[in-house]
Amino acid sequence: MTARDSVGLCLTCRWVRTVTNRRGSTFFRCGRADTDPGFPRYPPLPVLQCRGYEPRPSPEGTGRGQTGAVH
Repeated sequence: MTARDSVGLCLTCRWVRTVTNRRGSTFFRCGRADTDPGFPRYPPLPVLQCRGYEPRPSPEGTGRGQTGAVH
């Protein structure tokens, strides 16, 4: 099973905060829960649907690598 299968949408969500304890266990915390009580702070995984999901911006959004004609 891959991380994507075991974690779900949280793995690529812009709101996720990963928390690792002293024993090395990693938990996925929902940042939306800070301002909206409708979101669980630590949702049961895998999260397959979420009304608050927003994909994390890709580093490619910087404008580099885009092609186009210069006039």
